[in-house]
Amino acid sequence: MLTTENISEWFQNYTDKFKTDGELPPMLLLKKKHSIRVCQISSAIAQSMEWNEPEDEVTAQSVGLLHDVGRFPQYRDYQTFQDSASIDHGDLSAQILADEFTWDASANFKTTVLAAVKYHNKKDLPTNMTLHTYKWAALIRDADKIDIFRMVQTRIDKGTIYDMLPRHKHVEGLSQKLVEEITNTGKGSYANARSLQDYRLIQLTWGCDLNYPVSAITLKSEGIFERICADLKPYGIEELTDKLMGKIEAM
Repeated sequence: MLTTENISEWFQNYTDKFKTDGELPPMLLLKKKHSIRVCQISSAIAQSMEWNEPEDEVTAQSVGLLHDVGRFPQYRDYQTFQDSASIDHGDLSAQILADEFTWDASANFKTTVLAAVKYHNKKDLPTNMTLHTYKWAALIRDADKIDIFRMVQTRIDKGTIYDMLPRHKHVEGLSQKLVEEITNTGKGSYANARSLQDYRLIQLTWGCDLNYPVSAITLKSEGIFERICADLKPYGIEELTDKLMGKIEAM
């Protein structure tokens, strides 16, 4: 029977395969630590909503800890986390788990975890998901975003943000295409993002795309949305940021 201990052991053994001279490269260590934190967040969200069915604990841990396993071969093979320049890491993560994970659990559990992992990074979730699968896919999307929000803000505060987002250090300011896209659709594409400011604006749209009230409440209480708006204030898009904040406050 699959347990939380089994999942952690598999993840540790899997990530060990990407060590060089006994250590993970810094960017992969970042992803490993991110995965562990997302696991903790996904478990906390599930517990806060009192999801107490028999497989709920291991499902929360599985989608959290395993959602980014594709990042490891992606970075090894392409030296980037940019999907558009390499491979879709959600699709790759699901394929790796389908091929390599020890599925000592129900068929429904496997289907749910694979779908949640596959779609955690997509712009939208498919409309044909079952309600059971949707709730877990929505959970991992929220947990992933929460940790990225925190991680980005911490690195900005410490002055190490470009260690995490190296390709954004070459351009400053907002892409007009991105601003127009978000103004018209409420969402932004990485294809139109070049700078840290672009990335922060896309992050603000994530706040409108959170699935569970506890996720929005958590980030509001930490003041992260206000920090993003303050960072973007010099660029003259307050009408847009105010509109996005209005949607976030209404959640």
